[in-house]
Amino acid sequence: MKTSKLLFTLLFTFVATLAFSQSSIYEMKDFAVYQKMHKKLAIVPIEITVDIKSTPRDITVDEIDKLHKDESLFLQEFFYAVNLNENADKRMSAEIQDVRKTNAMLEKNNVNFFNISKISKEDLAKFCEVDGIICVFFYKSNQIVNEKARNTIDSKVSVFDKNGKLLWEYYDTMFASGDKNMLYLEKIVLEKAAKKNPYRNEIKEIKN
Repeated sequence: MKTSKLLFTLLFTFVATLAFSQSSIYEMKDFAVYQKMHKKLAIVPIEITVDIKSTPRDITVDEIDKLHKDESLFLQEFFYAVNLNENADKRMSAEIQDVRKTNAMLEKNNVNFFNISKISKEDLAKFCEVDGIICVFFYKSNQIVNEKARNTIDSKVSVFDKNGKLLWEYYDTMFASGDKNMLYLEKIVLEKAAKKNPYRNEIKEIKN
C-alpha cells in the first residue's frame, strides 16, 4: 500500500512539472490551390507581447524592448532551423527563405521588430519577394494557480498569401510550472508548428 502511494506521489510530481497545451488548426478550404502556386515563403520576425502584470517592476521599457527584440530574432532563427530539420527527410512543396535574407530585405524597407505589426501582410510579402509569409505571435503571462506560479504562452502561427489572404493558422496555448521558463515553452510551440507545416503535405488534386 505504501509502495503504491509512493509511486502515485512520484508520478504526480513528474506530471506536474511537464508542459501541457491545447491546440487547434484552421486551414482554408482551397489551400491546395495556393500551395500549388507557392514556391517561396518567408518567416518574418516574431511578434512578442507580455502581460503587463507579469513584467518585473525593476526593468525599464527600453530593457524590455531589447530583450524582446533579441528573443524575437533568436526564435525566428530557431523556427527556420527547426523547419529545415523537420522536413529534411521529406521535400516541402515550397522553399523557406533564409531568415537572414528576409530580415535584410525588410530592413531595407524600414521594417523591424518594433513596427512589423503595423505593416500589411501584402507589403511584407512584397518586401521579401515571396509568395507567402509565415507569421508567429506570442502572448506571455504568469499566473498564480493553487498558490503556485504557472507560465502561460498563447501562440498563433499563421500563413498568408502574398495578397494578404489567411490560408492556414495553428493556435496553441501552453502552460507549465513556474520553473519552466517562457523560452522553453516558445521553442516547444515552434517545434510542434514545424511538424504541422502544411507545405509538408502532398499537393492535393485540385477539383474543378
